[in-house]
Amino acid sequence: MISDISTSPRNPRPKRPIGTKGDISRATILDTAHEVFKEMGYYNSSISEITRRCNVSVATFYRYFENKKQIFLQMNDMIISRFKEMAASLKLDGLDFHGRLREVIRLLYIHSRDNFAFHRMLGESELIDRVAIDFYGYIARFIRNFLRREARSENIRPVNPNIIAYALIGICYFQVLRKDKTKDEFPEDKTVDLITELVINGISGPSRWNKAKDWDILSRPNPIPISTVEGEPMTKGEKTRQMILLSAEKIFGQLGVNRTNIADITRDAGVAHGTFYIHFESKGELLEGLVKYANHLIRRDLQRAVMNVRDRRDVERIAILVSFEFIQQHKWIYRIVPEFEMINQAVTFWYYNKISEGYIRGLEQGIQKAQIRNLPPAFLAWYLMGYTHFISLKWIVWPTDSQTRMTDKIAREVIEFMLYGIKPEKEQKKEVFLSRDQ
Repeated sequence: MISDISTSPRNPRPKRPIGTKGDISRATILDTAHEVFKEMGYYNSSISEITRRCNVSVATFYRYFENKKQIFLQMNDMIISRFKEMAASLKLDGLDFHGRLREVIRLLYIHSRDNFAFHRMLGESELIDRVAIDFYGYIARFIRNFLRREARSENIRPVNPNIIAYALIGICYFQVLRKDKTKDEFPEDKTVDLITELVINGISGPSRWNKAKDWDILSRPNPIPISTVEGEPMTKGEKTRQMILLSAEKIFGQLGVNRTNIADITRDAGVAHGTFYIHFESKGELLEGLVKYANHLIRRDLQRAVMNVRDRRDVERIAILVSFEFIQQHKWIYRIVPEFEMINQAVTFWYYNKISEGYIRGLEQGIQKAQIRNLPPAFLAWYLMGYTHFISLKWIVWPTDSQTRMTDKIAREVIEFMLYGIKPEKEQKKEVFLSRDQ
């Protein structure tokens, strides 16, 4: 039995005592609000829409809730409490370490699946600082405490449990996202098994890794020139379009997608209002263009960094470093893309899927050469994307103080976990010894 999450009520009590009938009305409003939030997002939802759907008056709503924010926060607390109950009911006695870890990962996966729409909403700019960071902090605390107990029992090597916690949150979320949008080739239990295997063992395959004498886990080659991958110089019109996109990145990131208007962007870009409509028909088309532009930039930077790298383990190691650098320079994009999920899910999935396509091709080659573990390439690609995504949110996008920002030490631990997992160091050394004999 495990219970490592403590919650305290953050919301005021209902305005007046509620009887049985009141309990039913309040529960009906909560359930309806949940459906409205899932469908429309937090910002675009309204009290009038909630009351219309559950057939109660606006006055009845205000009898139980002060505003839209309160009902959302109570829904947030309800989901956290549900996770806490599930965690407390885990039956880990009698299981070995692999079995205990699998049950914890299964819990996290089911929680991500059952609250997928809620997770998506947490990407909205209005909720990131007020709700999302605390919400994921509760989940991470449970995982950290589990890992610390296992470390004391020497079932895992010394690791930063916070890195593993946020990596697992991202891994499970992205696997649910992949299953939601694609025809998956295996059932959910198999997905949980694969995640467990990679968390324990990492992605590094059995073939010998020939490293240069000056190799370091944080080293990387100089990127090839941009002209090699970009082709012809931009025209004047293309430069104007790029200026608008760069301003959109900044303003959307600062104000949020919903609160930004076109005038804010044209003013920052220094272009006329009419010029905007030469390049984009609407704010929605601009958002789609920005998401696709961001996708182009990150894939370009990755291509430049790894074009001449031969071992896939080095490719994945360097890709993490390039991604961290890119997100540091474009952190607003990492606020925009998750928020855009509530506006255009198809384009957001396109963004992730486009990145995964390049991953899959490279991973297939790495698997053939035994540089990467022999696991389904599509699963691996989304595993790695979810891993990097939530680590980046935690240590690059969300931090407001220097104590929680990305450092070389954290980057080193992130890469080590990706490559080698959390198995004890003696088992890692045994694997290295056996691979040298092959």
